[in-house]
Amino acid sequence: MPMPFIPPDDRKRAATTLQTVERALSFLEIVSERPIGATVRDIAGELGINLTTCYHLYNTLLARGYVERNADGTIRLGTNVASLYEGYRNSFAYQREMLAIVRRLSETTGETTFFSHLVNDAVILTALYEGTDPVKAGSLYVGLSGLEHVRASGKAVLAFSDPETRERVLERSLSAVPPAQRLAIATRLEEEVREIVARGWSIDDEGYENGIIGVGAPCFALDGRCVGAVGVWASASEWPARREEISSAALASAVEASRVLADGEGQTSAASESGV
Repeated sequence: MPMPFIPPDDRKRAATTLQTVERALSFLEIVSERPIGATVRDIAGELGINLTTCYHLYNTLLARGYVERNADGTIRLGTNVASLYEGYRNSFAYQREMLAIVRRLSETTGETTFFSHLVNDAVILTALYEGTDPVKAGSLYVGLSGLEHVRASGKAVLAFSDPETRERVLERSLSAVPPAQRLAIATRLEEEVREIVARGWSIDDEGYENGIIGVGAPCFALDGRCVGAVGVWASASEWPARREEISSAALASAVEASRVLADGEGQTSAASESGV
């Protein structure tokens, strides 16, 4: 959901930011949340700015190809947004290899599959492949992070991380939760972590989205650190009959992903030692 624009004087900031840039980014966020389109007047109202200023933002973004105008006067995202998205996807290490792994997993199971990477104490979805089964990935997208204590991939990383990493990831994840609820969630998760480690994979039992079971299988770096998870989304109604099939396929793909990660780190280390 787009963050509302708040004038600089109303914020405590660690560094100076540009009001115009913030407004432009908020403009794009609003458009991205409106698949049926929003008008400039709608956006001006949400941003709390006058219509003339909002038209200046619109004209600038239109000229740069970041928004386009529909025939009815509403606005949609422009084609240049795709280049930013592709650049973001490609910024993650082993992106091509991980996408190939989750594609094969999807072809095997028929389900929507993904790989999430641990980056700066957040478990970020970096590769996604939508399956042929009715379960659609409407709530999944490249760049998704947060709620690691709910998402299957997040719980897999939490379970197989060292205590210090787990504490940092959990603290960040719980920052969106009311303080009064955090202790109870952390206590329940502590018990669930033991179950995940014993089983070898994590499960999100309709916690992130109703009717959807998420499975997360941990992936490891060359030094044994858990650095991500391969995930599968499946229909809750089909899960009991397919539990063994899906979890086994996810674990096999996670082993493959771990091998890619380890081989890549090994090659980088060898090149560094040889002075390349």
